[in-house]
Amino acid sequence: MIIAAALSGLATLLWLALVGYVVYVVVARARGRRSTRISISIVLILLVAASAFSTLGAGVVVIDAGEVGVVFNPFVSGGVKQTPLYPGLHFIIPYVETVYRYSTLEQVYTMTKVPAEGEVAGDDSLWSPTSEGLQVGIDSSTRYKVNPAMAPYVHSNLRGDYKNIVVRPTIRSLVRLHVSQHRVTDIYGPMRREIQEAIEEDIRKVFEQEGLILLSFDIRNVNFTDEYARSIEQKQIAQQQAEQMQYVLQKEQQEAERKRVEAEGVKKAAIIKAEGEAEALRLISQALAENPHLLTYRYIEKIAPTVQTILLPSGTPFLLDLKGLTALPEAP
Repeated sequence: MIIAAALSGLATLLWLALVGYVVYVVVARARGRRSTRISISIVLILLVAASAFSTLGAGVVVIDAGEVGVVFNPFVSGGVKQTPLYPGLHFIIPYVETVYRYSTLEQVYTMTKVPAEGEVAGDDSLWSPTSEGLQVGIDSSTRYKVNPAMAPYVHSNLRGDYKNIVVRPTIRSLVRLHVSQHRVTDIYGPMRREIQEAIEEDIRKVFEQEGLILLSFDIRNVNFTDEYARSIEQKQIAQQQAEQMQYVLQKEQQEAERKRVEAEGVKKAAIIKAEGEAEALRLISQALAENPHLLTYRYIEKIAPTVQTILLPSGTPFLLDLKGLTALPEAP
């Protein structure tokens, strides 16, 4: 770009110098300086140099990074050369061929309900009926760029208006086609990614035929009518309440299960305790059966360790010898 500009600037200076020289000679002769004449050699030198640099500047083309050039030549079939000019320095036929530049950088086409974000001012969300006949609005962003290899086709068929000729109509038609084949719950539910990928694949096929490369298609948001939005909100509230009731029910079931397990533990503990007490009574009964005086001994032992003789109530015709009782063997 700098080279072409420098050549054109130099050519302009030479042309100005030629014109200035001629004007100077004419003005000088008009003031009576008859000796001043136009030098043919100077005029020829300036003329040849200016023409050469003008021709060279017109024949040198520099394509910047992120651009592709399309050469227009009225003497070729269709008026456009089928070989594009990629970034770098190129030479064309001066004054015959013209270069048109197209950006190959990524572009984004956004269709949204938000007025300040879309390609078109105002509500540009794509409203379409679903399979149930409900209206939904799709906010989308499409990333794409011009295919450098097909730039001559784009110039011949679309020129610079490929956004309105290809991009926008393709997105609108394919989004509506796919939305009309699904229920509204599928579009904002678990099938949203699957629907988005199907739309993206169909857009890519159309773009490839028209000289564009699709980078991605994203469903940014799904909009609903006010009536349906309220019904969704009510449904979500009911669902949350149902989930809350389910949580409470599960909690109560867990508490009941805890109490059952606790009661089962108490029951087993009581059984074990009763079995232990029964076994203790059995052993006591067995000991008493083997030694009838053991109970009497235990009784006396609890009364007072210092008592040697016990008087029984009247009507009992005997005394107990404590020393004899203490000599009895203890129960095992």
